[in-house]
Amino acid sequence: MLAFISFLLAFFTLPTGLSLDDQIELSEDVVYYGAEIVDEVNVEEDFELTFYFGASELERDVQVFVHLESEETECRLVRDVRPQIEEDGIIRSVRFQLPSLENSECSSQRMEVFVGLYHTDGGLRLHVKDPLSGDNRIHAGHFHIRNRGAKESTSLFAPKHIFQNRILSIIRPWKGWAFGIFLGILASGFLWRTRKRFFDENKFFTDVSSRKTRLFWIGIPFAIISVIFIANILVALEFIKDDAYITFRIAHNFVNGDGLVFNTGDRLEGMTTFLWVFIVAPFEKLGWDLFQVFAVVGTLFGIGAIFTTIQVAIDVNGTEKHLSHLWAALWLATSSSMAQWTTSGMEQPLAVFLPILAFLLTFRALEQNHKKLALSGGIIMGLAALTRPEIHLIGMILGVPILWRSIKNRRLDPVSLFWLVGLLGTTAPAHLFRFLYYGELLPNTFFVKTGGSWVVILAGIRKLYDMFAFNNLGWIVLLTPFAFIDGKNTSKKAILAAVSLGFMGYIVKVGADEMRWHRLYLPALPFLLSLAAMGARNIVQSASEILSAKQKHLKWLPATLAIAGLGWTTQNNARFTYDEFNGFNGWAELNGNYHPDMGKFIVRHEQTGGLAAFQDMGSTPYHAPDINWLDFIGLVDGTIAHARHDYGLHAFVGAESASNKPAFDAEMRAYFYERNPEWAFLTSYVHGSHDIVARRFAENPTPEAIGAPVSSNGYQFGIYDEHFREQYVHVRTWPRSASYYLSLFRRRDLWDQTPREVVFENPPQNINGPTGRWDHNLAMLGAEIESEAIEGQEFFLTTWWQVEGPAEPDTFIFVHIENEDDRLPLDHIPGDWMYPADRWQNGDIIEDRVLIQLSSNLSPGTYDIYIGLYRRSTGERWRILEGENHDANRMHIGQVNIRAWRPFLDQLIEPPNVEQQRIHPERITPHGRNLHE
Repeated sequence: MLAFISFLLAFFTLPTGLSLDDQIELSEDVVYYGAEIVDEVNVEEDFELTFYFGASELERDVQVFVHLESEETECRLVRDVRPQIEEDGIIRSVRFQLPSLENSECSSQRMEVFVGLYHTDGGLRLHVKDPLSGDNRIHAGHFHIRNRGAKESTSLFAPKHIFQNRILSIIRPWKGWAFGIFLGILASGFLWRTRKRFFDENKFFTDVSSRKTRLFWIGIPFAIISVIFIANILVALEFIKDDAYITFRIAHNFVNGDGLVFNTGDRLEGMTTFLWVFIVAPFEKLGWDLFQVFAVVGTLFGIGAIFTTIQVAIDVNGTEKHLSHLWAALWLATSSSMAQWTTSGMEQPLAVFLPILAFLLTFRALEQNHKKLALSGGIIMGLAALTRPEIHLIGMILGVPILWRSIKNRRLDPVSLFWLVGLLGTTAPAHLFRFLYYGELLPNTFFVKTGGSWVVILAGIRKLYDMFAFNNLGWIVLLTPFAFIDGKNTSKKAILAAVSLGFMGYIVKVGADEMRWHRLYLPALPFLLSLAAMGARNIVQSASEILSAKQKHLKWLPATLAIAGLGWTTQNNARFTYDEFNGFNGWAELNGNYHPDMGKFIVRHEQTGGLAAFQDMGSTPYHAPDINWLDFIGLVDGTIAHARHDYGLHAFVGAESASNKPAFDAEMRAYFYERNPEWAFLTSYVHGSHDIVARRFAENPTPEAIGAPVSSNGYQFGIYDEHFREQYVHVRTWPRSASYYLSLFRRRDLWDQTPREVVFENPPQNINGPTGRWDHNLAMLGAEIESEAIEGQEFFLTTWWQVEGPAEPDTFIFVHIENEDDRLPLDHIPGDWMYPADRWQNGDIIEDRVLIQLSSNLSPGTYDIYIGLYRRSTGERWRILEGENHDANRMHIGQVNIRAWRPFLDQLIEPPNVEQQRIHPERITPHGRNLHE
């Protein structure tokens, strides 16, 4: 009734142009009627936006958020305001001030206006239900920014226009590219009609029949491009993707005899790169450093793709004096995406190399009527399809000329037959095995990352637009229509074009990829670059003929300009990579190796076959190889993946089915408690107030200090609630960055049992090292330190303590590792975080064996190690009563020598060694699970 009265009152207060009958429904009985938005605004001037909502009441923590976003630049403004509830609904104006003219990102452009409501406690947005919205934002309208002379007028934007505006906002940025492509098609069509004037003779062709000329025109340039590519690789060397560890773990289980699985006993295809597992497996068996191995292997595959791209250009147009046969290869060598993903540890470099190689071999087989080449081309295409599922699309496209050849000859000739035998002989047995082994033909990730929603499609269109803007790729696309104007090798160019366009369609269909720099398009990138280089070559040929007809000395001008343009684009790409990765700093800033110590921590305190829940299936599970994992996202969990797909949810794109998410979350919470994991990692993303959260966390390193972000992570089913806090106890939290915290919880029934792997009845025999006694009834019985560690890696520090009476409840141990130049502090709860002081009993013997991760900032050298005790809540250090008090109640307990890391001789990250981590397996609290549960 209250809602009806408020809506009735709103009928008389809404401005003309907005109507009660035209509304958007949100959750919690809120409706949206429209917005009043200025048409234009001058930079540096305040302006007002008014949004009309209707509601009977709102919870106290609900706020209105407004996002102003540009389609053209990175300009984005955000405001949150507390809504004022009046008798006639919610009417709220939001005042903005744009940045000054010095910020060119926010001047002279159109801004899209998005609005919605959210709970400040937890950050959850009110659901936009009717019409549905993937991100629970309402596209309220738009306005223009002017440098000066803005019109003083406003417009009303009613809900009935929102869908149309949203579609237009996606399409509008494409008008420039669409116009450019249209002009390119027109111009190329004109030149095609007059092609005989320009392409009767190839005046740029150079003969490379001799070894010397091949070396000069192909060998030496290829070597130079390879050196450029390697330089690009060395800049991006520090990029390692955490997801690579998924394949590494499956390979680990495979070589250990546990099958092609992520979790032991669970036959689930948790990877999308069947072939890559078998390439990884031998190196995993040998115990080699996979990231260093695949930095080399990936580089070799990349060089192979570069060489093959050169060969494709030569097969189409021959070797030419203006070096057009090298242009596509140079673009590929300086691609930022290619550089980054080559060293990532993932399958991308193989996915780039195999398809373009299959293209080369297939067309050579067709032209030479060569059965062995056809067989090789089919096998390579089959292996490419097994590298990533979407590469099957390239196989289908490449099969068109095979099919056409058979139709034209009215029979399946030997070349076509051998190609099909190679393709099907490779893929069919693999897919049959996958079906028999896993029970499905589609990998589990399909159910996590796909959706048929129009919101997903729109997100894909945005992603494709971003790809056009990345590394000048859109300008390269504009060259592709000109590849056809010479009328030669049309079938090859048609296949190149079909692959290029087909993968653009795939990007749109997928909608989004959570990984940066457009890695999903990489298999098609050599095809697109080859076609664009052929287009550029034809433009040069045409322009040269036109100019030479008038002035002979201008003949080489187009080629000179083309090469200069090529140099400019490649320099820009290389500069972008260099700036993004801070130059040639090697492995200095490893990305994607955030969690090896987390996996090793679980191993130290859990028996084989235990279950842990986590969001990031990568380094942590790899470093806990005999622990099973419940994956919150569902990449390696079939129940979650299928439920996500059945509810119509895309893991990385909000779709119309977002209204189903509460039901999905409720079902998955029930599934979580049914699985009853011994451990749960909760991931918290802090989107603002980083400094405030960091200060709170420094004082109180618990989820309470992080606040709402612990419960607002949309991937974790809203699991962090009162019931969870009753069932699980916080153990420790890892702060990985200012905005990224990882909190570990232990099941309460297990936590309440004494952790016997760290608490002993009697001191272990042969304890050595210094001893001491502190006030508050704690004595140190000895210490043991690994004498040597490797730069950037880890070592164990073990101390033994005896409880002699009551202790302070928040007792922490501090460790200082230092020399004259550097210092690494480490604070932790005694018993390797597992036995806080409020649980101590008189006479307990505590083994504090902690794994110390060395910062990459610590230079090689000899470091002294000091230890002490303090109360966390006050910062007060405990006094040393007996033993050496070095200074400020610190005791010197030994030294460690940190030696320099040696490439290939040393591991980048210390690999998992269960026996080294879990030294008291018989004392760990049993989980009671079947080992294959």
